[in-house]
Amino acid sequence: MTSSTPSPAEPLLTLTDRVDIDELAQVYRTVHTADLYLPDHREPSVEQRLAWTAQAPGFQAALGWQHDRVVGAILGCPLPAETGWWRDLPADPELVREWPGRTFAVCEAFVLPELRRHQLGLRLFAELLGARGEERASLAVADSNTPVARSMQSLGWQHVGELVPFPGWRPHGMFLRPLPWRQPAGQPARQ
Repeated sequence: MTSSTPSPAEPLLTLTDRVDIDELAQVYRTVHTADLYLPDHREPSVEQRLAWTAQAPGFQAALGWQHDRVVGAILGCPLPAETGWWRDLPADPELVREWPGRTFAVCEAFVLPELRRHQLGLRLFAELLGARGEERASLAVADSNTPVARSMQSLGWQHVGELVPFPGWRPHGMFLRPLPWRQPAGQPARQ
């Protein structure tokens, strides 16, 4: 585990390959309180999704800590050559073809509401993706989450298409970004 030193008011960041699923699920539910009725947040359960990600080969997470509690997290893993990540995405076959070292999938990303607009998400992305060896990173954003989709695009993520990650879920926009992570132009460098 590595950590970066924050100023006194900023959360401490850690990079780790071990997480407490129950603790992360509690933070996730706090972040998504208004949307927990949606299938996206129920089937499969957040605990199942977090466990699948944490058990994947190459799993890594960036966690934000404040007063001994998790206040934000970004988790992911490298995509294997045979993956369902891109299933049903109407795209160029070369875009969705995987091989070892091609794509790091950001599977979950969340920050407590009281710490939004304080660059914590940006710092977590930089912590997690800054030293990754893959060529690119990918993530999915619910189509109805326009503020997050716009934020991702302002950070250099390119929208590459739409798909439904699990049966009954809302459509999600799929995004790609080259690695290694470089601080986007116009964004303050904070470490």
